[in-house]
Amino acid sequence: MRALIVEDEVLAAMHLEATLEDLGITSIGIAADQPNALRLAAEAPDLAFVDLNLRDGFTGPRIAATLADQGVAILFVTANPGQLGAARSLAADVIDKPFDDARVVSAVRSVAAARGLQPGA
Repeated sequence: MRALIVEDEVLAAMHLEATLEDLGITSIGIAADQPNALRLAAEAPDLAFVDLNLRDGFTGPRIAATLADQGVAILFVTANPGQLGAARSLAADVIDKPFDDARVVSAVRSVAAARGLQPGA
């Protein structure tokens, strides 16, 4: 599996990337804003971890919609789940910040099972 991380908090993004690598998931990159997220989307991730509020504002829901249209599973990672609104329908899961590794692993395994994939594949 290949993952895109859309997160502007560097430490949170690096922690998430390390957790994914421990699962055998390849990170195609970290994007802190919409232009970089959409550029990395060309790398065809299987899933994307998307924060709502990024360096360029409340762009997470728009990024998630574009990725979902490409068949990417969306996992919102946010400290403000109440802001999801209609974007909640795009989500395979919503992970509250601060997150722990077990919660991320559970969400990834759920997405992998729903798509018939192995996390490390």
